[in-house]
This record gives sequence, structure tokens and C-alpha cells, in this order.
Amino acid sequence: MREVRITNPTARYVIEIIVIGIVATFVTDIWQRLLQAIAGVPPARWGLIGRWVAGFPRGVFVHQSIVAAESVRGELALGWAFHYAIGIAWAALYFAVIRFGLNSDPTLISAVAVSLALLVAPWFVMQPALGMGFMASRTPKPAAARAMSVLAHAVFGIGLYLGAICWDWLTGAAF
Repeated sequence: MREVRITNPTARYVIEIIVIGIVATFVTDIWQRLLQAIAGVPPARWGLIGRWVAGFPRGVFVHQSIVAAESVRGELALGWAFHYAIGIAWAALYFAVIRFGLNSDPTLISAVAVSLALLVAPWFVMQPALGMGFMASRTPKPAAARAMSVLAHAVFGIGLYLGAICWDWLTGAAF
């Protein structure tokens, strides 16, 4: 086991959150690629998310259809960066709830439960803002889109837990 020692508690928390968020997001990305290879399910289109985010500085937060919106230079890189930033932000929320709010160690159940609770963000903010309607109601197959959201968030929760395990392995510390 490789041991990493970080003496500043704030720095330790920040690095731990970043590691957990990156691992959780990466696990979700691997899962999407496996779904694509096995079942032909297309992965998320992060360029469209980048297109959405690129509108924020101009005050554009809602689109009739993000697909119909004009493409933006660098939208794919921006979308991927936003994807990982959100993963780290969700890891920070999970960390705060579990470590500080509940004074508990991470568990698989708590990680998946928090990740599923986070479905409010895509269903009631992101999907409507992209022109997909609340809970993907304006998509060709809303039930399938909802199921994919639930699965992606459950896998992200598994990734949160795996990220916590990775952090434990890196630092040689118990949860």
C-alpha cells in the first residue's frame, strides 16, 4: 500500500473530495462506454452540455432545444470539464453530509442514496434548461431517459464509494 501523508486538514479534505469526485465520474464514464459497447446505448453528449454552459456568461440558461442551438468553439472540452467539475461538487456535497452532517464513514448505501437524491438536478434543472422538459418529458422516450438517469446516478454513487476506498488505499487511513 502506498501511503500519502497530508498534515493540513483543509488540504486533506479538498484533495480527498477531488479524488472521490474524479473516481466517481470516471466510473460513470466507463459504465457509459460499456453500455455503448454491449447494448449500443450512445454515451452522453458532453459537447451539448458545453454548448449550454457556454451560454451562461451571456445570460442564456434555457434553450428550446440545445441540439438546435448554434455550436460553440470548444464546447466538447467545456462539456467534459463541466461534467468532472459537477462530479467533484457532488462528491463535496456527499462528503459534507456524511463526514460533517452525520459524522459517519462512507458506505455503499449512503453513496447510492445521495446520488439518487441528486437526480433533482438533471430532472428539474438541466433537462428543462436543455429543452428536454421536466424529467425528460419532451424526449422521444421519456421513460427510457429517466431510467438511464437513475442508472447513471446509481453508478455514480457506486463510484463515490469506490473513490472513498481509493482515498483510503492512497492515504493508508481507515474511513
